[in-house]
Amino acid sequence: MNRRKFLLSTLSGGVGTLLQQGRAVGATQSQGALDTAAGTGAAQHFTLRCAPARASIVGPDLPATDVWAFNAQVPGMPIRIRHGQSLEAIVTNSLDVPTSVHWHGIRLPNAMDGVAGLTQSAIEPGESYTYTFTPPDAGTYWYHSHLNAFEQVGRGLYGPLVIEERSPPRVDRDLVWMIDDWRLMNDASIREDFGNGHDRSHAGRIGNVPTVNGRFRDILRVRSGERLRLRLINAANARNFALDFGELAPSVIAIDGQAVTPYVAAGPIIIGAAGRVDLVLDVLASPGSSISVTDSFYRQSFELTRLVVTDETPLRGEALDEPIALGQPLIAEPDLADFEEKSIVIAGGAMGGLRQARLDGQWMALGEIARQGYVWAINDTVGHSLTLPPLIDVAAGTSVKIRLDNQTAFPHPMHLHGHHMKLLSVDDDALDEPRWVDSPLLMPGQRMELAFVADNPGDWLFHCHALEHHAAGLGALVRVSG
Repeated sequence: MNRRKFLLSTLSGGVGTLLQQGRAVGATQSQGALDTAAGTGAAQHFTLRCAPARASIVGPDLPATDVWAFNAQVPGMPIRIRHGQSLEAIVTNSLDVPTSVHWHGIRLPNAMDGVAGLTQSAIEPGESYTYTFTPPDAGTYWYHSHLNAFEQVGRGLYGPLVIEERSPPRVDRDLVWMIDDWRLMNDASIREDFGNGHDRSHAGRIGNVPTVNGRFRDILRVRSGERLRLRLINAANARNFALDFGELAPSVIAIDGQAVTPYVAAGPIIIGAAGRVDLVLDVLASPGSSISVTDSFYRQSFELTRLVVTDETPLRGEALDEPIALGQPLIAEPDLADFEEKSIVIAGGAMGGLRQARLDGQWMALGEIARQGYVWAINDTVGHSLTLPPLIDVAAGTSVKIRLDNQTAFPHPMHLHGHHMKLLSVDDDALDEPRWVDSPLLMPGQRMELAFVADNPGDWLFHCHALEHHAAGLGALVRVSG
């Protein structure tokens, strides 16, 4: 089945149909296009232009797709610098609408966080804005629009941001896989139903064309015995992924940019919307073979991409005998004997138990709230405004422990700006090794306990990164005074 027939059949039958179709013709271009050289010197300067563009997402059988993009490419221009270098990015808005750029996962000064209406004014059409900061942590991050993000990110306004370790583990190739899904029509154009009521109240905008680095069912050519570092970034509006690498056994070395003790996952690699996972993968497969990388997060699994092993002589016959552990995170440890505690209940959405909530300080029935476009609440308050009183208000240096309780029927990747949180427990079961996260995926009915030091002054967003959920009220502010 060629790509045109594949897309036509999936659009007529819906997303579920797409996920069951046979393999389309693979692209011949390698996914290594996002592998860029690291910068050198004390500071690195980048220019990003937000503008309409066209991208060949589905392939040659269908027209290119009209997108919004950074520097005319999807994903946007890769930014890669070394730990300790400063970054300056001049963003010019050539769209017809305002925008801004958020540097996801970076612990940066509040004024550089990129949230229009909170940390800066919007970048109006024809205007430019300069972001300057020195990332304190090495790791895998990304940048994306943060104004009407459910539409602007859904049209392609995002790109990878890599802060290389000073002493990275030895690998043969260091690659970014920026994963997304697109909701396309029969002619490969974007379906113009952003922010509709179903997406806002259910699972968010789940697309029908999954991509890696902006290409549908692309392939990655690899050599037997090769060691890869794969930096997985989930740029989808709302889709979560559970990736299986078949006969290969990747080791997880970092989550949300922060090092973990390397381990081989017992099941699929889970990557919630906005999350990142760094893998080390030894391609211990025969020359001429291929390995399907499949997703099984939802009811129907599908092939996301494929590793094609070339016929070349194996690079090595067994896994490279070199350490893969990264250096320890440089984040202040919360004081678990002296902390401020906050319980956070997430409620609402379809099939949820929310009956009423506060909107603009007034208690309203859910139906009345829904007529205004909102269906979610945190602690019975609809997070529809950046001027609401903060959910958490503490002095700089305070240790904070939060207890998240998802009382809804849907997953929520909960992103805290400007900080990382240490995940301590899930459903009251303590983790053997607590880990740092900035976008933990909270499953339906699940509870999490996290802690962090509020050491970055400013007003910071805390919100669901299923972008339609955020637009429909699932957000709050964390204030750090200092």
